[in-house]
Amino acid sequence: MNELSLISESLASLQILARKEVIFLEDLPKQFRRDMQSYIVGETLSLRDGKMAIGRNLYMRWLLKINTKGFDYEIDWKE
Repeated sequence: MNELSLISESLASLQILARKEVIFLEDLPKQFRRDMQSYIVGETLSLRDGKMAIGRNLYMRWLLKINTKGFDYEIDWKE
């Protein structure tokens, strides 16, 4: 698979997660977790089934940040 297809599929997976009401941090592909963790610092989060849950509104704000400002960290697209 070429790199452009890999990047496109990785970003598409983030849009698919946006359809869920609650997104668990572990649902995010590994290459995006560091950026999300940085973004959610200071936010109120909850635990569901013993896992850190990110509400849909917070997740959508993070996606908007990615689309307008980009990632805060270098993303390893091959991860």
